[in-house]
Order: sequence, then structure tokens, then C-alpha cells
Amino acid sequence: MRKKINIFYTTCGSIIDSKKLARILLSENKAFCINILKNVESLYLDKGRIKSSRETILIIKTTMNKSHIENFIKNQHPYEIPFITQIVIKDVNDEYLDWATKN
Repeated sequence: MRKKINIFYTTCGSIIDSKKLARILLSENKAFCINILKNVESLYLDKGRIKSSRETILIIKTTMNKSHIENFIKNQHPYEIPFITQIVIKDVNDEYLDWATKN
């Protein structure tokens, strides 16, 4: 039976934090590829006020299930309450899936 690729999305407050989290996920074999998108401006409500901050986005490709990767990220993430979501994908091309499961 072939493993399924799962994609998770989270944000960090700096490129340093993003790279640190990415390296931990990779070195602990929790993910096999992570994309980091820099210089994202986030606007959000906090206690009734609109705030903004610069963040980075991590797109985490893994074969881990949601509860496993979510718990791991929560324990390693610099935010007190990180945003972690799974992006549901329908299918991945066979060649990429073969490469991913070997790594």
C-alpha cells in the first residue's frame, strides 16, 4: 500500500523561526519537503483592534497524519497559539509520490 502525502500550512514571525522549524521537521523525519514563503503581510483582529505583522508561511509536505504533525509543530513552534491546518489534496503524480516515500 502506498503512503499518502499530506500538506500542512502554518506561519511564523520571521524567516529565522521558519527555517529553524523546517530544519527540525526535516531532521526528525516528520516532513520530506517544506516550502517557505517570505514577507507575507498578515492583517488580523486582536481584542477588537485590527493589527498587522510580517510573517512567513510554511507549506509542509509529509506522510504524517494530522494529529501527529500538529502535536509536533505545537511543541516546536515559537507562537503560543500557532495556526496549523491541513490542506486536503486529491491526488499527487506518481513520480513525486515515489520520490517522497523514499525520502
